[in-house]
Amino acid sequence: MSSKKITRIAFYAVIYAVLTVLLSPISYGPLQVRISEFLTLFPFVDKLAIPGLFIGCLIANLFSPAGWIDVVFGSLCTLIAAYLTRKMPNVYLAPLPPILINAFGVSLYLHVFFRLPYLLNVLYIGIGEAIATYLLGLPILLYVLKNPNLKKYFIEE
Repeated sequence: MSSKKITRIAFYAVIYAVLTVLLSPISYGPLQVRISEFLTLFPFVDKLAIPGLFIGCLIANLFSPAGWIDVVFGSLCTLIAAYLTRKMPNVYLAPLPPILINAFGVSLYLHVFFRLPYLLNVLYIGIGEAIATYLLGLPILLYVLKNPNLKKYFIEE
């Protein structure tokens, strides 16, 4: 693997982890808007975002109050969501895998940890994901796709 590809993977990992930890008051818990989740749309245009997001989420979840369960299962949810985002037929559907996988997957263990009803947790996590992906991530990704100076850094060759 080239150093350019390793650098892109590291870029996604670092940005995801740093944003999550810096914004930890809103990044963890049953009511969360994990701003770093805007990056989960980038696998749509860059397959190297998939391992980068997985690594970044794994590192960020080391700081989670939910502990090891978030490290393991939260990171796996991000990996699955990133892979499925890559398979979406158009950019406007790209946010759906992160929203659905995290809402239903992460809620499986967070509802036990925080002692909230499962469906309420699904709603909370789903809304937070929709904010991060549709309201923040989609405009950012569309901007990158329209800007040739940025596009060359994020669109795989």
